[in-house]
Amino acid sequence: MRRIVAALSAVGLFAAGCSSDPPAAAPSPTPNATPSRTPTATPKPPPRPAPPPVNPLTGLRGVPKRPVVAVKIDDTGSGRPQIGLEAADVVYVEQVEGGATRLVAVYASRHPGTVGPVRSVRNNDPELLASYGRPALAYSGGAGVPVARLRRSKVVDAGAQTRGGFYRRLGSRRAPYNLVVDLAGLARAVRGVSRPVDVGFRWARIDPRVTRARKVSRVSVTVGVTRKTFRWEPRSRRWQLLNADGSVRRTASGRPIATPNVVIPFCRARLDRSNVDVLGTPSVYTSTVGSGKVLIFRDGRVQSGTWWRRTPYTRTHYLDGKRKPLTLQPGGAWVLLAAVGAPVAFR
Repeated sequence: MRRIVAALSAVGLFAAGCSSDPPAAAPSPTPNATPSRTPTATPKPPPRPAPPPVNPLTGLRGVPKRPVVAVKIDDTGSGRPQIGLEAADVVYVEQVEGGATRLVAVYASRHPGTVGPVRSVRNNDPELLASYGRPALAYSGGAGVPVARLRRSKVVDAGAQTRGGFYRRLGSRRAPYNLVVDLAGLARAVRGVSRPVDVGFRWARIDPRVTRARKVSRVSVTVGVTRKTFRWEPRSRRWQLLNADGSVRRTASGRPIATPNVVIPFCRARLDRSNVDVLGTPSVYTSTVGSGKVLIFRDGRVQSGTWWRRTPYTRTHYLDGKRKPLTLQPGGAWVLLAAVGAPVAFR
């Protein structure tokens, strides 16, 4: 009996020894635990396609591969109707001797076979054209000082004296208003001439500032002593150049002379006694470097602002009262280089 009790006691002690190790604790659940997820990267939107390149001289799609060639064109009654003027991208109106005006028509999008009447160079032409990089200039000749100044500039001399094979005289007109140039042939022959570059125009089909601007149906400005009047034509959305009797001025092809934009920068103008005509009358040098007021007519409305150009080799800026660039309607422009204080009227 004692052996049985002893044995049972030994078993109890052994069991007590084994139960002294604590049982493994079960992991306690985390309240409101959310299974972790691998973060997913937000896909980037595809890049926006770059806007198609535009001609910096017209704002229209496609940069011309043709060289930039400017032509000095007569702007008197004896030289009208002008030939090929409707194909120009930009047309400048500048004052010459006696208060008359000449045109500097800039071509890149199209080079017509016949352009004219071609007239002579002036001292301010290299300054005006320097922002185009290295354009060519077609002209009939000129006094010694202006021709020498042109040849010292970066403008390529494509005048009748150096490229006579591309010039001819029309039997249907009297001299000196009958000289024309084969612009297409001349453009193929000149070397080292720039393609269109940014000269400062900013283009926009829609500009909220324009819709708030004053409506205008007609504008007149005097360049020298020559009055230039444009009338807004809503159907074509163009400013049409008018004759003195109020009729629309046309080119030799019968097309109206019209433009989406009329730009009038008021510039410093002075007598240029180094350039006189056969009667001894001095020409006028209109400086397009500097700053001044500007009026821009587009979409049948007018905006006022300032223009400035630092050097002949930099572009011209046209700014509103908040120093923001003023825009033009794509399609080209006429730029009337009026003297400071020149009479201007619009209604």
